[in-house]
Amino acid sequence: MKTTRILSLVLAIVLVAGLFPVTAGATATGPVFTDISDAETARNVEILRMMGVIDGMGGGLFQPDGKLTRAQFCKMAITMMGQAEAIGQYKDFTIFPDVRGTHWAAGYINLAVRGETKLLSGYPSGTFGPDDLITYAQAVTILMRLLGYQDDTVGVIWPDGYLSTAATIGLTSGLSLSANASLTRAQAAKLFVNLLDTHVKDTSTPYVETISGSTVKDVVLLSVDHKADDGTEHTMLTSEGTYKPSKVQPSTVLEGTKGTVVLDKNGLCLTFLPNRGGSYQTITISVAKSDHLQDASGKQYPVSTKTTVYYEGKTSTYAEIFKSLRTGTVATVYYNAAGVADYVFVSSTAATDAVIIDKDGSSANLSLLTGSSTQYTIYKNGALSSVGELRQYDVATYDSATKIVHVSDTRLTGCYEDVYPNLEAPSQITVMGITFNVLPSAVSDLARFKIGNTVTLLLTRDNQVAGAMAPSTDALNNTCGIVTAVSEDSATVELFNGLTVSGDPGLNANSVDNYIGQLVKVSSYKVGQISLSRLSSTSIGGNFDTVNRTIGSTTVTDNVQIFEKVGNSGLTQIAYAELPQTISASKIVYTGRDYANRINVIVLDDVTGDRYTYGIFHKEQKEVTDSFGTSRLTVLSVAYDNEKETPALPGGGNYADGSFGGLVLSVDGNRIANSIALNKISNVAFNTWNGDESVTVQGITYPIAEDVRCYNSTTQRWMSLDAARSFASSADLYYDRTADQGGKVRVIVVSQ
Repeated sequence: MKTTRILSLVLAIVLVAGLFPVTAGATATGPVFTDISDAETARNVEILRMMGVIDGMGGGLFQPDGKLTRAQFCKMAITMMGQAEAIGQYKDFTIFPDVRGTHWAAGYINLAVRGETKLLSGYPSGTFGPDDLITYAQAVTILMRLLGYQDDTVGVIWPDGYLSTAATIGLTSGLSLSANASLTRAQAAKLFVNLLDTHVKDTSTPYVETISGSTVKDVVLLSVDHKADDGTEHTMLTSEGTYKPSKVQPSTVLEGTKGTVVLDKNGLCLTFLPNRGGSYQTITISVAKSDHLQDASGKQYPVSTKTTVYYEGKTSTYAEIFKSLRTGTVATVYYNAAGVADYVFVSSTAATDAVIIDKDGSSANLSLLTGSSTQYTIYKNGALSSVGELRQYDVATYDSATKIVHVSDTRLTGCYEDVYPNLEAPSQITVMGITFNVLPSAVSDLARFKIGNTVTLLLTRDNQVAGAMAPSTDALNNTCGIVTAVSEDSATVELFNGLTVSGDPGLNANSVDNYIGQLVKVSSYKVGQISLSRLSSTSIGGNFDTVNRTIGSTTVTDNVQIFEKVGNSGLTQIAYAELPQTISASKIVYTGRDYANRINVIVLDDVTGDRYTYGIFHKEQKEVTDSFGTSRLTVLSVAYDNEKETPALPGGGNYADGSFGGLVLSVDGNRIANSIALNKISNVAFNTWNGDESVTVQGITYPIAEDVRCYNSTTQRWMSLDAARSFASSADLYYDRTADQGGKVRVIVVSQ
């Protein structure tokens, strides 16, 4: 019996303590509560947790469906008013016989009853019922009184007057309960967050402004754990500056939202209040194109080139940043009330811990990242995956904000070149000229290596070192990319994982030209040097079926990275939507395989025609002086806009000056990778087009390129498509190849 009473007392203390805010300085890197699955509830709870209005029930739990008592709700209301410090003046006397001075909520209840703003009263019997469940009507009445409403201003019939007025002013927006229904903790959070946005009676002032020192509106919260320029740590980075939290360190739940920074009288952030309205969609990017994002399922999310993007804590535009958004990146697209993309947020939160999978198909180590939670989703190399697809030496990190376990099998083998601060406890190391952050999971591994050793790094999806081992056939180097610059003693390679490596490749003069624009595997075995091994595709024995996503009989993964190049041009990542239904095996330059022997990287040679710059060929003779003397060479360029023209370079084919065609430059821009003449269809009336997307001539349909060039041969000026339509009723169309081969109309010429 004694043991039972002690246990009951301890449990009561734990439950009561869970209602109080955590102490200042507590840290929160991800969602604080593991039992909240609804995104809106998670945000509401975080808004109030920052203010100290509500907290969890211990053990990382919030219990969103748990019921609230009258005493608990009373405490929340007093804390919301900013009067929690005054409860000491009210707890030592008794108003209600069931709320003695020893009751944990006595100060809150007495202040709510006898304070300047009378929020509630007891029952007709003279008692308060602190442990009774609070009803929806009672809760709404308390918050309406915070807004300045009283019985005589809402009608004499209770609770109808309070409830109808609350609905009219937006206090109960998103809630639909009967008056006598008990209130859950999640519903209470919704009510209090609504309160912050609701105007005080007879004013245009939202309640939040009455309890704050000042507010900063319409800013985007970029990071909740940022080091400010002045060295201050754990600040909140927004699109308009940094702010220090007032009470607790916020979690990542609110990152990416646009709203109001609420400051206290000392200029510290009391909370962050997201704007109402609009919607958002969080996706894992498969391909980022100039006008849309695409997820692994093929669904597209239109984004304007001018759309603001918040990426790595910085503000940019989509046009400037989309090429940096790699497959597997998690992004959130926020839409305005009209359903148009308002901005895109890409979390800048880097992984702070990782685990190495100890054996194939094992999830045993994942609990070290996720704790007791099993409600997570696994993405491997950017594709939806499962425990069964995990392999030994894979690296797992956890994004607690999205509850995603990100798994990477990227491995880089190179010479250990430098370390900081020391070999025994490295926080940064340098391999192949790249400085990598070292996560705690890799420190003991790296302590076994010395400068000059060859080491295989196990990398996270954001290219941090999670583990290290001696080169082994069990974990082969898979670092591949394209050579973007090369000479006998210097080469630069852009890797598929987003990194760029440089070093001395040790080439002879005769072999240099064989590497520019080529696909290579990279490693290093000596400081300052890199080894380049050209990649060639293994025979697959079939065409690329882009509908069924197979090459021959081999499956193509959902997260496949598809690149296109033309000769020795650079690589451009492309999407399935840009490809014809069937691609000849002769056009497949390279295929990479994943752990299950599925194709996860494809490099194609000139299948879309989109890599060319189309326009008018300019051909001329140019004097060139070299060690052999002076000679005259024919150089070719393409004029493609008013005052815009490609560099004039030797070669490119035998084309007439002034004819229409296209050029692709090599990856270093110093030579012509390929050229093509355009085919002409004469005098096609604009009113026969299929909208702006295609035109059918003699039963053959020709798609119109999105970036089609329009030229007025009368004025000799380039113009927009709309201007071309206005100038003439018909046009000459120039296309590169037939539609079944991926061809499109590239140039439109009008004249009088």
